[in-house]
Amino acid sequence: MKLLAIVFSISLFCSNQALFSQTNQKVGQVFKEEERKAGELHYKRALESFEDRNYTKALEELKLFLVLYLRHPKEWEARKLLSRTHKKRGDLLALAENELQMYKDYPNTEEGLDAYLESARAWIRLGKEEKAQNILLDITKNTYSSKIAQEAELELSQLEILKESKNK
Repeated sequence: MKLLAIVFSISLFCSNQALFSQTNQKVGQVFKEEERKAGELHYKRALESFEDRNYTKALEELKLFLVLYLRHPKEWEARKLLSRTHKKRGDLLALAENELQMYKDYPNTEEGLDAYLESARAWIRLGKEEKAQNILLDITKNTYSSKIAQEAELELSQLEILKESKNK
């Protein structure tokens, strides 16, 4: 009888553990879904602020979004919107740094390489030709995307023309 009671207790304990584990998984899934929805609403507020030309508010919302919702499905879109916001505000340094960070986070993607190229363009506008030239040379020598490499070569040739015209 004692043996039967022990076996029953063990089986009851194991079934409770399985039920607890399933409940935890469901709670985790619900939490992830709610976090995704909250992130989308936050991104939408930032986008609306941008469209309303309230770039300061959009900037605040986007920075907060990127801190609160790491690896959210809208992260790339938020970063691109952040770049557009910096551009509208005339903050080329922030634009260059944001695009460079995007490349560092996604170096093996077409979008990441495009961000790297955009960073070089922003550095050129800032008058940091040497930094831009280093990025452009890196793109032309080490990239797998022929389209972006061609654009980088074009930027390099334009940069050379700009340097020559400054030296005259």
